[in-house]
Amino acid sequence: MNFRANTHDHDEPQFVTGKIVILTVIVLFAVYLPIALYFNHSFTDPSPKGKTVIQILRPFEKHENAYHALSDRTDALDGLGDDPTVEGDSRSPIIIYEDGRPLGPAHSTFADIKQFGAGRFSHWKDHGIIFSSSDNTDPNTNGRVYRAVVR
Repeated sequence: MNFRANTHDHDEPQFVTGKIVILTVIVLFAVYLPIALYFNHSFTDPSPKGKTVIQILRPFEKHENAYHALSDRTDALDGLGDDPTVEGDSRSPIIIYEDGRPLGPAHSTFADIKQFGAGRFSHWKDHGIIFSSSDNTDPNTNGRVYRAVVR
């Protein structure tokens, strides 16, 4: 009688293949992650969502920390603006986004936008959009993309 020990030789190739697959996934992830972080990519669309999204194009008129988006570029939004003749009017549904991040507070006074900046903005009927960048840099030169979004 010839007895052989049961060594399960037939299981070894599957075990090795499983290790190779796991090792391959780890290596691919280790290569992908730094590249994705370097290029700042994600699987989500960074563009803001809303009923209407309009990129606010340069140049902007400068008034200290406040920048005026010329109204001929935002005419489609004009009827939605706050009425500057009505104190405390905050009817405008517009949110300004800087590189996909919302700015604010909205409905700020022109004086506050000029003095403090820091992302404040307003959208006035017949006057357009007045805003400031989040860090008070000049939006004409800071390379960021600004969008007006109707909620």
